[in-house]
Amino acid sequence: MSQVNFYILNTRSRQEKLRLTCQLADKVWHQGYRIYIQVDTYMLEQLDVALWTFKKGSFLAHDICSENSTFATPILIGHTEQYGGKNNANVLINLTATVPTFFKQFERIAEIVDDTDSEREMGRTRYRFYQEQNFTLQVHNITR
Repeated sequence: MSQVNFYILNTRSRQEKLRLTCQLADKVWHQGYRIYIQVDTYMLEQLDVALWTFKKGSFLAHDICSENSTFATPILIGHTEQYGGKNNANVLINLTATVPTFFKQFERIAEIVDDTDSEREMGRTRYRFYQEQNFTLQVHNITR
């Protein structure tokens, strides 16, 4: 059974959301997992830059999914349903408002929710969805 961790940020800052995403990806990658990060199109470039620069003196090797992707890097970023099911990642970090259709292929899922009314409501909807699927759920409140 897959595990879903909800990370509830007590901030509305997109930079903090990106920073937490990078920290999670770094931790999970060092545990030996491959990661797929699902984003909305407007966030793609920002996350790409953040993964290259979030740690002084190092970076998180990643690739943006496209028709030419080889899926050779340990971290992949995608913004369409088209690429999510084609990689061999075992951890999904979801930064979108909905549960991706290919969610069942992952061992672990991380949902990051920031502190806006709309984000929290969409997060609750995703929580109920995973609960109905009998996933193991954990909630982590992140104060920054």
